[in-house]
Amino acid sequence: MVDITDPLILTMTVYFLVTLAVGLWFGRGAGEGYVEFTLAGRNLSLPVYMMTYFATFTGGGLTMGIAQRAFVDGISAQWYAMAEGLAWMTITVFIGFLYSFEVVSVPGLLGRVYGEYTQYFAGLFTVVGQVALTAGQTIGMASIISVVTDVSLSVAFWVSVAIFVGLTAYGGMSTVAYTDTLHGVVIIVGMLIATPIAVTNAGGVGAIAGSVPEGHMNWFGVGLVQIGTWYLMYITVAGAQQQMLQRTWSARSKRVAMFGTFLAGAIITGYGVLTAAAGMIANAQGAQIESSMAFAWTITNTLPPVLAGLLLAAAVSAVITGADSFLLAGATSFVNDLYIPLRGGKSSLDDKHLVAVTRVTVLVFGVGAALIAQSGIQIIAINTLGMGIMSVLFAGLVMMLWDGTVREAGLPGFVVGGVVFASWEFALGSPEFFGEGQVEPAVPATIAAIVTIWLVSMLYDGGERFDIGRVRELASRDMNRMEAEETVAGDD
Repeated sequence: MVDITDPLILTMTVYFLVTLAVGLWFGRGAGEGYVEFTLAGRNLSLPVYMMTYFATFTGGGLTMGIAQRAFVDGISAQWYAMAEGLAWMTITVFIGFLYSFEVVSVPGLLGRVYGEYTQYFAGLFTVVGQVALTAGQTIGMASIISVVTDVSLSVAFWVSVAIFVGLTAYGGMSTVAYTDTLHGVVIIVGMLIATPIAVTNAGGVGAIAGSVPEGHMNWFGVGLVQIGTWYLMYITVAGAQQQMLQRTWSARSKRVAMFGTFLAGAIITGYGVLTAAAGMIANAQGAQIESSMAFAWTITNTLPPVLAGLLLAAAVSAVITGADSFLLAGATSFVNDLYIPLRGGKSSLDDKHLVAVTRVTVLVFGVGAALIAQSGIQIIAINTLGMGIMSVLFAGLVMMLWDGTVREAGLPGFVVGGVVFASWEFALGSPEFFGEGQVEPAVPATIAAIVTIWLVSMLYDGGERFDIGRVRELASRDMNRMEAEETVAGDD
Protein backbone atom coordinates (compact mmCIF):
# COMPACT_ATOMS: atom_id res chain seq x y z
CA MET A 1 0.00 0.00 0.00
CA VAL A 2 1.35 3.42 -0.99
CA ASP A 3 1.45 5.95 1.86
CA ILE A 4 0.34 9.20 0.22
CA THR A 5 1.23 11.14 3.38
CA ASP A 6 4.90 10.18 3.02
CA PRO A 7 6.71 13.51 2.25
CA LEU A 8 8.65 11.90 -0.61
CA ILE A 9 5.53 10.41 -2.23
CA LEU A 10 3.50 13.56 -1.65
CA THR A 11 6.19 15.78 -3.21
CA MET A 12 6.46 13.55 -6.28
CA THR A 13 2.67 13.51 -6.69
CA VAL A 14 2.37 17.30 -6.48
CA TYR A 15 5.24 17.70 -8.94
CA PHE A 16 3.61 15.40 -11.50
CA LEU A 17 0.36 17.36 -11.16
CA VAL A 18 2.26 20.61 -11.80
CA THR A 19 3.82 18.99 -14.87
CA LEU A 20 0.38 18.11 -16.18
CA ALA A 21 -0.86 21.65 -15.58
CA VAL A 22 2.14 23.21 -17.39
CA GLY A 23 1.79 20.83 -20.32
CA LEU A 24 -1.94 21.42 -20.70
CA TRP A 25 -1.66 25.19 -20.41
CA PHE A 26 1.16 25.77 -22.89
CA GLY A 27 -0.09 23.19 -25.36
CA ARG A 28 -3.61 24.58 -25.61
CA GLY A 29 -3.08 26.22 -29.04
CA ALA A 30 -1.24 23.33 -30.67
CA GLY A 31 -4.18 22.25 -32.82
CA GLU A 32 -4.17 25.51 -34.79
CA GLY A 33 -1.82 24.19 -37.46
CA TYR A 34 0.88 21.74 -38.50
CA VAL A 35 3.77 24.15 -37.90
CA GLU A 36 2.28 25.15 -34.56
CA PHE A 37 2.01 21.52 -33.49
CA THR A 38 5.39 20.25 -34.72
CA LEU A 39 7.54 23.38 -34.26
CA ALA A 40 5.66 25.37 -31.57
CA GLY A 41 4.92 27.99 -34.20
CA ARG A 42 8.69 28.54 -34.62
CA ASN A 43 8.54 30.84 -31.61
CA LEU A 44 10.58 29.30 -28.76
CA SER A 45 12.38 31.97 -26.71
CA LEU A 46 15.99 31.60 -25.58
CA PRO A 47 15.31 30.29 -22.03
CA VAL A 48 12.75 27.74 -23.25
CA TYR A 49 14.91 26.64 -26.18
CA MET A 50 17.96 26.22 -23.96
CA MET A 51 16.07 24.19 -21.35
CA THR A 52 14.28 21.92 -23.82
CA TYR A 53 17.60 21.24 -25.56
CA PHE A 54 19.22 20.44 -22.20
CA ALA A 55 16.36 18.35 -20.81
CA THR A 56 16.02 16.05 -23.83
CA PHE A 57 18.99 13.97 -22.68
CA THR A 58 19.04 14.86 -18.99
CA GLY A 59 16.81 12.30 -17.33
CA GLY A 60 17.82 8.95 -18.76
CA GLY A 61 21.37 9.40 -19.98
CA LEU A 62 22.85 12.31 -18.04
CA THR A 63 21.21 11.63 -14.67
CA MET A 64 20.43 7.95 -14.10
CA GLY A 65 22.84 6.75 -16.78
CA ILE A 66 25.92 8.61 -15.55
CA ALA A 67 25.17 7.73 -11.91
CA GLN A 68 24.89 4.08 -12.96
CA ARG A 69 28.20 4.15 -14.81
CA ALA A 70 29.93 6.03 -11.98
CA PHE A 71 28.66 3.40 -9.53
CA VAL A 72 30.45 0.75 -11.63
CA ASP A 73 33.41 2.57 -13.17
CA GLY A 74 34.01 5.73 -11.15
CA ILE A 75 34.10 9.48 -11.56
CA SER A 76 35.32 9.37 -15.17
CA ALA A 77 31.74 8.54 -16.18
CA GLN A 78 31.12 12.29 -16.05
CA TRP A 79 32.91 12.59 -19.41
CA TYR A 80 29.77 11.25 -21.06
CA ALA A 81 28.11 14.57 -20.21
CA MET A 82 31.18 16.76 -20.60
CA ALA A 83 31.95 15.39 -24.05
CA GLU A 84 28.33 15.98 -25.03
CA GLY A 85 28.39 19.55 -23.78
CA LEU A 86 31.65 20.34 -25.55
CA ALA A 87 30.28 18.83 -28.77
CA TRP A 88 27.16 20.98 -28.62
CA MET A 89 29.21 24.11 -27.98
CA THR A 90 31.48 23.22 -30.91
CA ILE A 91 28.63 22.75 -33.38
CA THR A 92 26.97 26.10 -32.69
CA VAL A 93 27.99 27.63 -36.05
CA PHE A 94 26.70 24.61 -37.96
CA ILE A 95 23.39 24.92 -36.10
CA GLY A 96 23.13 28.45 -37.48
CA PHE A 97 23.68 27.10 -41.00
CA LEU A 98 20.94 24.47 -40.59
CA TYR A 99 18.52 26.96 -39.05
CA SER A 100 18.53 28.95 -42.30
CA PHE A 101 16.64 26.09 -43.97
CA GLU A 102 13.03 26.51 -42.93
CA VAL A 103 11.97 22.87 -42.79
CA VAL A 104 10.22 20.51 -40.38
CA SER A 105 12.48 17.46 -40.48
CA VAL A 106 16.03 16.28 -41.19
CA PRO A 107 14.92 13.75 -43.84
CA GLY A 108 12.84 16.51 -45.44
CA LEU A 109 15.93 18.70 -45.82
CA LEU A 110 18.00 15.80 -47.14
CA GLY A 111 15.24 15.00 -49.64
CA ARG A 112 15.39 18.52 -51.02
CA VAL A 113 19.14 18.15 -51.55
CA TYR A 114 19.62 14.49 -52.51
CA GLY A 115 16.23 13.45 -53.87
CA GLU A 116 13.00 11.77 -52.74
CA TYR A 117 14.46 8.26 -52.36
CA THR A 118 16.99 9.64 -49.89
CA GLN A 119 14.14 11.27 -47.98
CA TYR A 120 12.29 7.94 -47.76
CA PHE A 121 15.44 6.14 -46.58
CA ALA A 122 16.26 8.77 -43.98
CA GLY A 123 12.63 9.01 -42.86
CA LEU A 124 12.27 5.25 -42.36
CA PHE A 125 15.36 4.93 -40.22
CA THR A 126 14.55 8.09 -38.29
CA VAL A 127 11.16 6.62 -37.39
CA VAL A 128 12.70 3.26 -36.37
CA GLY A 129 15.35 4.96 -34.27
CA GLN A 130 12.96 7.33 -32.51
CA VAL A 131 10.40 4.63 -31.66
CA ALA A 132 13.16 2.39 -30.30
CA LEU A 133 14.48 5.25 -28.18
CA THR A 134 10.97 5.91 -26.88
CA ALA A 135 10.61 2.24 -25.90
CA GLY A 136 13.89 2.35 -24.02
CA GLN A 137 12.83 5.39 -22.03
CA THR A 138 9.44 4.05 -20.95
CA ILE A 139 10.72 1.07 -19.00
CA GLY A 140 13.35 3.17 -17.24
CA MET A 141 10.93 5.73 -15.83
CA ALA A 142 8.50 3.05 -14.66
CA SER A 143 11.23 1.12 -12.85
CA ILE A 144 12.26 4.14 -10.78
CA ILE A 145 8.68 5.04 -9.84
CA SER A 146 8.01 1.43 -8.84
CA VAL A 147 11.14 1.01 -6.69
CA VAL A 148 10.88 4.36 -4.93
CA THR A 149 7.12 4.38 -4.28
CA ASP A 150 6.24 0.65 -4.00
CA VAL A 151 3.69 1.11 -6.78
CA SER A 152 3.52 -2.05 -8.90
CA LEU A 153 5.76 -1.95 -11.97
CA SER A 154 2.80 -2.52 -14.29
CA VAL A 155 0.79 0.37 -12.83
CA ALA A 156 3.80 2.71 -12.82
CA PHE A 157 4.56 1.75 -16.40
CA TRP A 158 1.14 2.49 -17.86
CA VAL A 159 0.65 5.65 -15.80
CA SER A 160 3.98 6.95 -17.17
CA VAL A 161 3.02 6.02 -20.72
CA ALA A 162 -0.40 7.66 -20.41
CA ILE A 163 1.17 10.90 -19.17
CA PHE A 164 3.84 11.37 -21.82
CA VAL A 165 1.86 10.01 -24.77
CA GLY A 166 -1.26 11.98 -23.82
CA LEU A 167 0.61 15.25 -23.29
CA THR A 168 2.56 14.87 -26.54
CA ALA A 169 -0.55 14.12 -28.57
CA TYR A 170 -2.34 17.05 -26.95
CA GLY A 171 0.23 19.85 -27.18
CA GLY A 172 3.02 18.80 -29.53
CA MET A 173 6.24 20.77 -29.34
CA SER A 174 4.81 23.53 -27.14
CA THR A 175 3.89 21.09 -24.39
CA VAL A 176 7.17 19.21 -24.75
CA ALA A 177 9.29 22.38 -24.66
CA TYR A 178 7.61 24.01 -21.67
CA THR A 179 7.50 20.87 -19.53
CA ASP A 180 11.18 20.40 -20.44
CA THR A 181 11.81 23.88 -19.10
CA LEU A 182 10.15 23.06 -15.79
CA HIS A 183 12.14 19.86 -15.35
CA GLY A 184 15.40 21.41 -16.51
CA VAL A 185 15.25 24.31 -14.07
CA VAL A 186 14.23 22.11 -11.12
CA ILE A 187 16.85 19.44 -11.72
CA ILE A 188 19.72 21.90 -12.28
CA VAL A 189 18.94 23.97 -9.20
CA GLY A 190 18.06 20.87 -7.21
CA MET A 191 21.32 19.08 -8.04
CA LEU A 192 23.39 22.15 -7.22
CA ILE A 193 21.75 22.21 -3.78
CA ALA A 194 21.52 18.47 -3.21
CA THR A 195 25.01 17.29 -4.21
CA PRO A 196 26.90 19.15 -1.44
CA ILE A 197 24.31 17.94 1.11
CA ALA A 198 24.60 14.34 -0.09
CA VAL A 199 28.41 14.47 -0.06
CA THR A 200 28.41 15.91 3.47
CA ASN A 201 25.95 13.30 4.73
CA ALA A 202 28.11 10.57 3.19
CA GLY A 203 31.12 11.74 5.24
CA GLY A 204 32.72 14.16 2.79
CA VAL A 205 34.86 13.79 -0.32
CA GLY A 206 37.67 12.10 1.60
CA ALA A 207 35.43 9.41 3.04
CA ILE A 208 33.89 8.71 -0.36
CA ALA A 209 37.29 8.53 -2.07
CA GLY A 210 38.57 6.17 0.60
CA SER A 211 35.60 3.81 0.33
CA VAL A 212 35.29 3.30 -3.44
CA PRO A 213 37.33 0.66 -5.33
CA GLU A 214 40.78 1.49 -6.65
CA GLY A 215 40.59 3.45 -9.87
CA HIS A 216 37.20 5.00 -9.20
CA MET A 217 38.83 8.40 -8.58
CA ASN A 218 40.70 8.37 -11.91
CA TRP A 219 39.13 11.18 -13.95
CA PHE A 220 40.27 9.58 -17.22
CA GLY A 221 39.46 6.00 -16.28
CA VAL A 222 37.11 5.39 -19.21
CA GLY A 223 39.98 6.05 -21.62
CA LEU A 224 40.94 8.90 -23.94
CA VAL A 225 39.68 7.05 -27.02
CA GLN A 226 36.27 6.63 -25.39
CA ILE A 227 36.13 10.29 -24.41
CA GLY A 228 37.12 11.40 -27.90
CA THR A 229 34.55 9.25 -29.66
CA TRP A 230 31.81 10.32 -27.25
CA TYR A 231 32.63 13.87 -28.33
CA LEU A 232 32.53 13.04 -32.04
CA MET A 233 29.36 10.96 -31.66
CA TYR A 234 27.51 13.84 -30.01
CA ILE A 235 28.52 16.20 -32.79
CA THR A 236 26.57 13.90 -35.13
CA VAL A 237 23.64 13.74 -32.68
CA ALA A 238 23.33 17.53 -32.40
CA GLY A 239 24.01 18.03 -36.09
CA ALA A 240 21.67 15.47 -37.64
CA GLN A 241 19.14 13.82 -35.35
CA GLN A 242 15.49 14.78 -35.59
CA GLN A 243 14.81 15.16 -31.86
CA MET A 244 17.52 17.86 -31.64
CA LEU A 245 17.05 19.73 -34.93
CA GLN A 246 13.28 19.82 -34.50
CA ARG A 247 14.06 22.12 -31.59
CA THR A 248 16.49 24.16 -33.68
CA TRP A 249 13.78 24.86 -36.27
CA SER A 250 11.35 25.71 -33.45
CA ALA A 251 13.51 28.63 -32.24
CA ARG A 252 12.19 32.11 -32.95
CA SER A 253 15.49 33.25 -34.49
CA LYS A 254 18.91 32.08 -35.64
CA ARG A 255 20.46 33.82 -32.63
CA VAL A 256 18.21 31.90 -30.23
CA ALA A 257 19.08 28.59 -31.89
CA MET A 258 22.84 29.19 -31.83
CA PHE A 259 23.14 30.84 -28.42
CA GLY A 260 20.66 28.42 -26.85
CA THR A 261 22.59 25.39 -28.13
CA PHE A 262 25.84 26.86 -26.82
CA LEU A 263 24.39 27.58 -23.38
CA ALA A 264 22.80 24.12 -23.12
CA GLY A 265 26.20 22.63 -23.92
CA ALA A 266 27.89 24.80 -21.33
CA ILE A 267 25.46 23.62 -18.64
CA ILE A 268 25.88 19.96 -19.56
CA THR A 269 29.69 20.11 -19.35
CA GLY A 270 29.46 20.48 -15.59
CA TYR A 271 26.23 18.59 -14.94
CA GLY A 272 27.83 15.15 -15.25
CA VAL A 273 30.04 15.76 -12.22
CA LEU A 274 26.93 16.21 -10.07
CA THR A 275 25.22 13.02 -11.21
CA ALA A 276 28.45 10.99 -11.17
CA ALA A 277 28.80 12.00 -7.52
CA ALA A 278 25.48 10.26 -6.80
CA GLY A 279 26.80 7.00 -8.23
CA MET A 280 30.06 7.31 -6.30
CA ILE A 281 28.20 7.91 -3.03
CA ALA A 282 26.04 4.80 -3.51
CA ASN A 283 29.15 2.73 -4.15
CA ALA A 284 31.03 4.19 -1.17
CA GLN A 285 28.06 3.52 1.10
CA GLY A 286 28.00 -0.13 0.06
CA ALA A 287 24.52 -0.01 -1.44
CA GLN A 288 23.34 -3.50 -2.40
CA ILE A 289 21.38 -2.47 -5.47
CA GLU A 290 21.19 -2.83 -9.22
CA SER A 291 23.57 -0.27 -10.69
CA SER A 292 20.70 1.41 -12.55
CA MET A 293 19.23 2.46 -9.20
CA ALA A 294 22.36 4.26 -7.95
CA PHE A 295 20.91 7.74 -8.44
CA ALA A 296 17.60 6.93 -6.75
CA TRP A 297 19.38 5.17 -3.84
CA THR A 298 21.64 8.13 -3.11
CA ILE A 299 18.84 10.67 -3.33
CA THR A 300 16.51 8.74 -1.03
CA ASN A 301 19.20 7.80 1.52
CA THR A 302 21.19 11.02 1.88
CA LEU A 303 18.69 13.85 1.44
CA PRO A 304 15.66 15.17 3.35
CA PRO A 305 12.44 13.54 2.02
CA VAL A 306 10.97 16.66 0.42
CA LEU A 307 14.18 17.51 -1.47
CA ALA A 308 14.59 13.85 -2.41
CA GLY A 309 11.03 13.68 -3.70
CA LEU A 310 11.43 16.86 -5.72
CA LEU A 311 14.66 15.67 -7.35
CA LEU A 312 13.36 12.19 -8.08
CA ALA A 313 10.18 13.61 -9.58
CA ALA A 314 12.20 16.01 -11.73
CA ALA A 315 14.56 13.23 -12.81
CA VAL A 316 11.74 10.85 -13.71
CA SER A 317 9.92 13.68 -15.46
CA ALA A 318 13.09 14.45 -17.40
CA VAL A 319 13.10 10.82 -18.57
CA ILE A 320 9.52 11.43 -19.69
CA THR A 321 10.67 14.53 -21.60
CA GLY A 322 13.21 12.36 -23.37
CA ALA A 323 10.48 9.89 -24.27
CA ASP A 324 8.07 12.54 -25.51
CA SER A 325 10.83 14.24 -27.51
CA PHE A 326 11.73 10.99 -29.30
CA LEU A 327 8.04 10.22 -29.78
CA LEU A 328 7.22 13.60 -31.31
CA ALA A 329 10.31 13.41 -33.54
CA GLY A 330 9.32 9.98 -34.83
CA ALA A 331 5.73 11.01 -35.51
CA THR A 332 6.84 14.23 -37.23
CA SER A 333 9.24 12.38 -39.51
CA PHE A 334 6.65 9.73 -40.34
CA VAL A 335 4.05 12.30 -41.36
CA ASN A 336 6.41 14.73 -43.10
CA ASP A 337 8.72 12.27 -44.86
CA LEU A 338 6.55 9.24 -45.54
CA TYR A 339 2.84 10.06 -45.22
CA ILE A 340 2.76 13.42 -47.03
CA PRO A 341 4.91 12.32 -50.02
CA LEU A 342 2.93 9.09 -50.40
CA ARG A 343 -0.33 11.08 -50.35
CA GLY A 344 0.85 13.27 -53.25
CA GLY A 345 2.34 16.21 -51.37
CA LYS A 346 1.28 18.95 -48.98
CA SER A 347 -0.96 20.73 -51.52
CA SER A 348 -3.55 17.96 -51.30
CA LEU A 349 -3.74 17.93 -47.48
CA ASP A 350 -5.01 20.69 -45.22
CA ASP A 351 -3.54 21.66 -41.85
CA LYS A 352 -6.31 20.19 -39.70
CA HIS A 353 -5.85 16.85 -41.41
CA LEU A 354 -2.07 16.88 -40.87
CA VAL A 355 -2.40 17.78 -37.18
CA ALA A 356 -4.97 15.00 -36.71
CA VAL A 357 -2.74 12.46 -38.46
CA THR A 358 0.29 13.54 -36.41
CA ARG A 359 -1.69 13.17 -33.19
CA VAL A 360 -2.91 9.71 -34.16
CA THR A 361 0.67 8.76 -35.10
CA VAL A 362 1.88 9.92 -31.67
CA LEU A 363 -0.71 7.70 -30.00
CA VAL A 364 0.05 4.67 -32.18
CA PHE A 365 3.83 5.02 -31.87
CA GLY A 366 3.60 5.70 -28.13
CA VAL A 367 1.47 2.65 -27.36
CA GLY A 368 3.57 0.59 -29.78
CA ALA A 369 6.80 1.62 -28.08
CA ALA A 370 5.28 0.77 -24.69
CA LEU A 371 4.22 -2.69 -25.87
CA ILE A 372 7.70 -3.31 -27.31
CA ALA A 373 9.30 -2.28 -24.02
CA GLN A 374 6.94 -4.39 -21.90
CA SER A 375 7.12 -7.46 -24.12
CA GLY A 376 10.69 -8.21 -23.12
CA ILE A 377 11.92 -8.01 -26.72
CA GLN A 378 15.54 -6.95 -26.88
CA ILE A 379 15.32 -3.51 -28.44
CA ILE A 380 19.02 -2.72 -28.03
CA ALA A 381 19.94 -3.84 -31.55
CA ILE A 382 17.09 -1.90 -33.18
CA ASN A 383 17.81 1.11 -31.00
CA THR A 384 21.53 1.04 -31.79
CA LEU A 385 20.99 0.61 -35.52
CA GLY A 386 18.37 3.34 -35.67
CA MET A 387 20.56 5.78 -33.75
CA GLY A 388 23.48 4.89 -35.99
CA ILE A 389 21.63 5.58 -39.20
CA MET A 390 20.42 8.91 -37.81
CA SER A 391 24.00 9.83 -36.94
CA VAL A 392 25.14 8.87 -40.44
CA LEU A 393 22.72 11.46 -41.83
CA PHE A 394 25.18 14.04 -40.49
CA ALA A 395 27.44 13.18 -43.44
CA GLY A 396 24.80 14.37 -45.90
CA LEU A 397 24.31 17.64 -44.06
CA VAL A 398 28.05 18.32 -43.81
CA MET A 399 28.57 17.61 -47.51
CA MET A 400 26.03 20.31 -48.33
CA LEU A 401 28.86 22.71 -47.53
CA TRP A 402 30.94 21.44 -50.48
CA ASP A 403 29.88 22.81 -53.84
CA GLY A 404 31.14 19.68 -55.62
CA THR A 405 28.58 17.35 -54.03
CA VAL A 406 26.07 15.80 -56.45
CA ARG A 407 22.51 14.82 -55.63
CA GLU A 408 23.06 11.20 -56.63
CA ALA A 409 25.77 10.74 -53.98
CA GLY A 410 23.53 11.02 -50.93
CA LEU A 411 21.81 7.65 -50.89
CA PRO A 412 24.97 5.58 -51.61
CA GLY A 413 26.75 7.47 -48.85
CA PHE A 414 24.04 6.69 -46.31
CA VAL A 415 23.87 3.03 -47.33
CA VAL A 416 27.64 2.59 -46.98
CA GLY A 417 27.60 4.45 -43.67
CA GLY A 418 24.79 2.21 -42.41
CA VAL A 419 26.67 -0.95 -43.41
CA VAL A 420 29.84 0.27 -41.71
CA PHE A 421 27.86 1.11 -38.58
CA ALA A 422 26.19 -2.30 -38.41
CA SER A 423 29.48 -4.10 -39.09
CA TRP A 424 31.38 -2.08 -36.50
CA GLU A 425 28.73 -2.54 -33.81
CA PHE A 426 27.44 -6.06 -34.40
CA ALA A 427 30.26 -7.91 -36.20
CA LEU A 428 33.27 -6.29 -34.54
CA GLY A 429 31.58 -5.44 -31.25
CA SER A 430 32.85 -1.83 -31.16
CA PRO A 431 36.48 -2.81 -30.49
CA GLU A 432 38.69 -1.10 -27.94
CA PHE A 433 41.88 0.68 -28.98
CA PHE A 434 45.11 0.80 -26.97
CA GLY A 435 43.23 0.06 -23.76
CA GLU A 436 41.70 3.55 -23.91
CA GLY A 437 38.08 2.64 -24.56
CA GLN A 438 35.75 1.86 -27.45
CA VAL A 439 35.34 3.78 -30.67
CA GLU A 440 31.65 4.57 -30.98
CA PRO A 441 30.32 3.09 -34.26
CA ALA A 442 28.75 6.38 -35.32
CA VAL A 443 32.26 7.78 -35.86
CA PRO A 444 33.64 5.34 -38.50
CA ALA A 445 30.18 5.11 -40.06
CA THR A 446 29.91 8.86 -40.54
CA ILE A 447 33.45 9.08 -41.90
CA ALA A 448 32.66 6.27 -44.36
CA ALA A 449 29.52 8.08 -45.50
CA ILE A 450 31.39 11.36 -46.04
CA VAL A 451 34.13 9.61 -48.03
CA THR A 452 31.53 7.77 -50.15
CA ILE A 453 29.62 10.96 -50.95
CA TRP A 454 32.88 12.64 -51.93
CA LEU A 455 34.02 9.73 -54.11
CA VAL A 456 30.69 9.39 -55.91
CA SER A 457 30.62 13.13 -56.52
CA MET A 458 34.16 13.05 -57.92
CA LEU A 459 33.64 10.01 -60.14
CA TYR A 460 30.10 10.59 -61.42
CA ASP A 461 30.53 12.99 -64.33
CA GLY A 462 26.82 13.12 -65.09
CA GLY A 463 25.82 14.00 -61.57
CA GLU A 464 23.47 16.88 -60.82
CA ARG A 465 24.80 19.56 -58.50
CA PHE A 466 22.37 21.41 -56.28
CA ASP A 467 22.16 25.10 -55.48
CA ILE A 468 22.08 25.73 -51.72
CA GLY A 469 20.51 29.14 -52.25
CA ARG A 470 17.72 27.61 -54.32
CA VAL A 471 17.12 24.86 -51.74
CA ARG A 472 16.85 27.49 -49.03
CA GLU A 473 14.53 29.65 -51.14
CA LEU A 474 12.13 26.79 -51.91
CA ALA A 475 12.10 25.64 -48.27
CA SER A 476 11.23 29.18 -47.12
CA ARG A 477 8.50 29.45 -49.74
CA ASP A 478 6.86 26.22 -48.60
CA MET A 479 7.14 27.16 -44.92
CA ASN A 480 5.55 30.57 -45.61
CA ARG A 481 2.67 28.85 -47.39
CA MET A 482 2.06 26.52 -44.45
CA GLU A 483 2.12 29.39 -41.96
CA ALA A 484 -0.22 31.44 -44.16
CA GLU A 485 -2.67 28.54 -44.24
CA GLU A 486 -2.55 28.33 -40.45
CA THR A 487 -3.24 32.04 -40.15
CA VAL A 488 -6.28 31.76 -42.43
CA ALA A 489 -7.53 28.70 -40.56
CA GLY A 490 -7.07 30.49 -37.25
CA ASP A 491 -9.00 33.53 -38.50
CA ASP A 492 -11.80 31.29 -39.70
